[in-house]
Amino acid sequence: MLRLAAFLLILPFFLQILGFGETPLGGGLCGEVFRLKDPALALQSPGFWYGLLFMVLLALELGFGLALLLLPLLEVPLGPGWLKAGRYLVGALVLLFLLTRTTGLPVPGEGGLVLERAPLDPLSLLLVGLSLAGGLLLRENGGHGAAS
Repeated sequence: MLRLAAFLLILPFFLQILGFGETPLGGGLCGEVFRLKDPALALQSPGFWYGLLFMVLLALELGFGLALLLLPLLEVPLGPGWLKAGRYLVGALVLLFLLTRTTGLPVPGEGGLVLERAPLDPLSLLLVGLSLAGGLLLRENGGHGAAS
């Protein structure tokens, strides 16, 4: 189960690459980051800031998933605290996804902080769904270690 959870946590990082081009799936969680070419940070859209936030979260999720695969190979035991940290990471990603798609988060804009919702697209839903599935598998595994 841990290997499947690791795969589900690693996959969104690489699937996000689909969102950097113009695809029918949409931009994903981070697609807006490379869309605008304006170097002034104060003039960036809220989508840019949301994209940066989710790039960091997806990178952390990637690192966690890789650790789930590699630490058992090095015979490092994965205790319940380790799995709990993974569930918190996934929970933070899902919560921030819901907030950015419903109310928005305060981000810097031209006239100060702005509050704007991000668009909902199929790729974003896929990425968050895979992360959530990986987090649920971590919950099911509980403290059983790396036996599976």
